[in-house]
Amino acid sequence: MFFKTKDIPFSPIKRIQAEAERLGAVSLAQGIPRFLPPLEVRRAAIAAIEEGKADFYGPPRGIPELRRKISEWHLSREKVFYDPEKEILVTAGALQGMSAAMAALLSPGDELIIPSPSYFPFLNIPRVLGVQPVFVPLDPPDWRIRLSELKKAITPRTKGIIICHPNNPTGTVYTRSELEEIAGLAKKYGFWIFADEVYRFFVDPKIPYVSLGEIAETRPRLVRLMSFSKAFSLSGWRVGYLSADSPITDEIIKTHEMTTTAGAALPSQYAALSALGDFPDVPEQFSRILISRREKMRRRLQKLAEHFEFNIPEGAYYFFVKSKGAGSDTDFATRLLKEAGVAVIPGSVFGPGGEG
Repeated sequence: MFFKTKDIPFSPIKRIQAEAERLGAVSLAQGIPRFLPPLEVRRAAIAAIEEGKADFYGPPRGIPELRRKISEWHLSREKVFYDPEKEILVTAGALQGMSAAMAALLSPGDELIIPSPSYFPFLNIPRVLGVQPVFVPLDPPDWRIRLSELKKAITPRTKGIIICHPNNPTGTVYTRSELEEIAGLAKKYGFWIFADEVYRFFVDPKIPYVSLGEIAETRPRLVRLMSFSKAFSLSGWRVGYLSADSPITDEIIKTHEMTTTAGAALPSQYAALSALGDFPDVPEQFSRILISRREKMRRRLQKLAEHFEFNIPEGAYYFFVKSKGAGSDTDFATRLLKEAGVAVIPGSVFGPGGEG
C-alpha cells in the first residue's frame, strides 16, 4: 500500500512533549505560552456561542469586524494598509494559512528555499505538496543569512522562500538591510516570500524590528502570516491570519476554503476580535515577562558554560543551545529526558542547519 506521507515524520516536537507529560518531566520542548488570556477575551467567545453567532458557517475570509480590526492594527503600527475586504484572510492558525498559501502558489517540482534551522512543519509542508525544500544554512553563532549562500541556492525552479522573523528556533531578528536584500532577490528572480511573523511581538526592546510588510518592494511577492496563539496566548483557539495583495489572496482563498470551509471557528474569531480590539497591549506585557525569563535562563546557562554554547536570542522565546562533547543532539536529548527528567528538542529537528 502506498502512502504519500510515508517518509514524512510525525512532529518530533509534539512526540517529545507528549513523552514529557507522560513522565511528569520538566518540559522545555514545545513553545506554548502559559499565560491566561484576559477574561473578557474568553467571555467574548462564550457570548458568541450564547448569542447564536457561532451556529453557522462564517465568511471564508473571516468575520468582517476582525478583518477591519487587523487592518487598523497594521495601519497604526506599521503605516501599512491592507484592505480588509480583499487582502486579509482569517485562518485556523498561522500554519494552516501557510499551508493554504503554499498550496495555491507553488507547484510540484518547484523549489522552496528554507533558511535552516527553521520551524519543523516548514520542512515538510512543501514535501506534501511535491515541492523540493532547499536548505540555506544560517551562520552561527548569531544565525544570520549569508547573501552569497542565498544566491547560490537560487535556480530556475526557485519559486519561494520562507522567512521566519524572528526565527524559530534561533531567535534571529533580521535587519532592514538583510530584508531588503531578500526582497531584491525575490523581485529579480520572481519568487514568493512567505513571511512567518508570529513572534514579532517578542523582540528585545534594544533591537529594532522591521517587518517585511514595511518594505514596499516586497509587496507584490509577499504573503505575511500571523497568529493569535503566541501574542495573546490563544494557542488552543486556532486563529491567525494572512495578509497579501488581493490578486494573491484571491488565489489562496481557494485552497483555504477547500481545507477549512469557513476558516477559523467563529468563537475563536470573536475572541481574537476582543483581544486585538480591547487588549492591544497584552503582547507587550507578555514580552516583558518573557524578557525577564530570558535573563534568568541566560544566567543559568552561563554557569554551565563549560558544557554549553549559546547565543542570546534577539526575539521569540527560545534558546538554541549547543552541547559540548555530548554526542549527537538526539542522543543527548533522549538521555536528558530519561536521566534528568528534562525535555528539550534536538537541533536536527529544525533541519540540517540545526544538527549538533
